[in-house]
Amino acid sequence: MTPTIAIHTIAAMLAVPLGLMIFGSRKGTPTHRALGRAWVALMLVTALTALFIREINDGAFSVIHLLIPFTLAFLVRAIYCIRKFRLTRNPYYQKAHMRSMIGVYIGLVSAGVFAFWPGRLLARLLFG
Repeated sequence: MTPTIAIHTIAAMLAVPLGLMIFGSRKGTPTHRALGRAWVALMLVTALTALFIREINDGAFSVIHLLIPFTLAFLVRAIYCIRKFRLTRNPYYQKAHMRSMIGVYIGLVSAGVFAFWPGRLLARLLFG
């Protein structure tokens, strides 16, 4: 396993339970915001390291790489919307923030499921 794959895997595996903690936490609290910032950082590491993981597909991008622009765009949208909500108190921005974060989380879990697909590196490491 290359260092890039290791960093990518660790960041993604930390982001999964942290995301669940955030979804279960009271919204708008300092704890929620701090955990959210940490989660966004983990997701940025996960998405950006994924750009450099191409060993699996003979040096080319695979279908799973389509999640990278989705992740980056929705993280930017979520941050923009929560900042707009804090300024305007318009519930549209609060809901858009929530939907964006849920979408990124679903993308993370979906990518995790595909990472364990037979023949993929994590599947080979775990199941032989």
